[in-house]
Amino acid sequence: MKHCWNIKKDCPFKDTDPAESACPVFAAQTVCWMFDWASFYKAMPVGLEKYEWKRMMLEGCEECEMRDTFAREIDSFIAVLREL
Repeated sequence: MKHCWNIKKDCPFKDTDPAESACPVFAAQTVCWMFDWASFYKAMPVGLEKYEWKRMMLEGCEECEMRDTFAREIDSFIAVLREL
């Protein structure tokens, strides 16, 4: 299976060390459309970083090229995030 950071041309984590990554998907070396983003977001402490992650997910995931193939999975967690 190809990973999202290898498919997406503009992934900011692509050439970084997974062990030090702020992205939990890249750190776990899994794929974004299978990750539990809602639980990740809920577990974050309230603050600027949490709101920035939500903004990035709502804006970025809706326009991501991975959504063309994994729309059901991505739309599902986007709907949950909108409610949080």
